[in-house]
Amino acid sequence: MKEDIYIKIAYWYHILGMTQDEIAKRLSFTRQKVNQIINSLADLGIVNISIQGYERDNIELECTLENKFGLRQAIVASDYGERDTVIYKVANVAAQYLNDKIQQGDIIGVSWGRTLAEVVNQMVYHKRNECRVVQLMGAQNIEQKVEKSDEIARNLANKLDCPSYMLYAPVVVEHENTKQMLMKERSIQVSFELMTKCNIAVLGVGELTEKSTMCTRGHITKEDIKILRKEGFVGDIAMNPIRKDGSWDNCPLTDRLLNASVENLRGIGNVILVACGDEKVEAIQAALRTKSIDTLITDETTARNVIFASAS
Repeated sequence: MKEDIYIKIAYWYHILGMTQDEIAKRLSFTRQKVNQIINSLADLGIVNISIQGYERDNIELECTLENKFGLRQAIVASDYGERDTVIYKVANVAAQYLNDKIQQGDIIGVSWGRTLAEVVNQMVYHKRNECRVVQLMGAQNIEQKVEKSDEIARNLANKLDCPSYMLYAPVVVEHENTKQMLMKERSIQVSFELMTKCNIAVLGVGELTEKSTMCTRGHITKEDIKILRKEGFVGDIAMNPIRKDGSWDNCPLTDRLLNASVENLRGIGNVILVACGDEKVEAIQAALRTKSIDTLITDETTARNVIFASAS
């Protein structure tokens, strides 16, 4: 008799969608008793719970990443099919995440790169006219226009129907006193003030090699790369060089950079790193160890490599 009642409660609750209060009134039970019964249904084998829409391996990867690196959330996109299409799959997942996450009044900071450009490209149009978008780093002199931080900021602002704030200065200057002079400009000060008010930031990650975009696009020289590598730097976030252990102090490039610092990033409520690719693994690990990243969006293969390489 007891099992029959439990089965009926399971049917009412899970199939008919009755509330616990409705079931309690129908059976003259207390709501607490109905709650206890519902919570025991899986243990008794009356209800089998399955989660649709996720591969179990992805859930395990996400939880492992979250626990290992202290992330608020990890989202792992399936990377079935051709490896060269992974960036578009990861960007699609990131676009869906941002479509849901960005709300009126948010101040969103963006960095640069191909992946971020694709994320914004795949976002849908939302009227979020009370939002603001700001560049987290100065301009880049590259041919691929859509990959620039100012273009990404403009395109995101267009998708949200909101203002964008440009940082009209190069991301890297040749001399430290040039940065000091530029920082006196009111328009640049406004951008830096807005960076500190961001509650969402969307970043890519770069690797520090002579083949990296930073070097091939002429932002820093091969000599800069050699110096940085010698000092233990392996990657960058928003153009901030970072070491394998996540540290960024005493960087010889810092006083020549016009960008949001790692300290600035750590003060932002939700910093989202969107990155994938074998060449990015070491840089992703370093970025996660800065403790400035709250949300990681990547693919299965990259996720496994980040976890495995960090354990070796």
